[in-house]
Amino acid sequence: MTANTLTYNDPVVTATPSPFRLSMQGDAPVDSVVALRSTTVADTWSRGLTPGSHVTGMEPSSGIVALIIALIALVAFESQQLRRILSGLDTDLLGVRRRDNAFDSHTTAESRTIALLLLLTCVCEAILLGVATRGPAVVADGTELAAFIALTVAYYIFQWVAYSIIGYTFTDTINTVQWRKGFNLSQAVLGLALLLPAVIVLYYHHSVTAPLIVAAILYILARIAFLCKGFRIFYNQLPSLVYFILYLCALELIPVLLVIKTASCVDWFK
Repeated sequence: MTANTLTYNDPVVTATPSPFRLSMQGDAPVDSVVALRSTTVADTWSRGLTPGSHVTGMEPSSGIVALIIALIALVAFESQQLRRILSGLDTDLLGVRRRDNAFDSHTTAESRTIALLLLLTCVCEAILLGVATRGPAVVADGTELAAFIALTVAYYIFQWVAYSIIGYTFTDTINTVQWRKGFNLSQAVLGLALLLPAVIVLYYHHSVTAPLIVAAILYILARIAFLCKGFRIFYNQLPSLVYFILYLCALELIPVLLVIKTASCVDWFK
């Protein structure tokens, strides 16, 4: 056997190329992948990331955001009146009394606080109604949101006038005042409850289904509380139940469907 013949008993040594081993022709790294990776990292640190296109058109309108912040600040200044309103909510919203207690006092400050809460309710309802009927992109259009606010304000005025007419027609002045007060309180508390879902749909456009469902449930609960007070005021005998059912269809179902239909029209605000 010659010296150049390799037998099976001779160990075979396999050398792993090191990324830091230099070639015989120059000083370049043998591993070109490592060299390319090092160059890419160096370019990233020196030049930064490649800028991409920014999706615009989904930012909430600055006007609606400023309006919500202003309403929250004004309500916060009336915190004492707000605490009084919430403390007597169970009695004023659900109870029916022919006259107030001796210690009950209703001031202009309380009326001002309720008015602010009612305006907050209209704004939150407008945002949620716009997102539900037109999609999340509506929050970026201040003109369209202003039109939705005008729609919700008009709906509130319609309800207040309708309840006044029905109250003065089918009952006396005291019960009518209590009924309208219960309506205002239910809507005022609804504004506080709808604030969080409205803010969520303003900024989180990819998850609007859950806030809209929660808002719908809160609206239904507020209407049920108001209907309970109306039932206690107007129910007298069995024939009055028929009138109450007619009232539900005329003022609690049809107007809501008309508002949703109006909001769904394409160019009603132009």
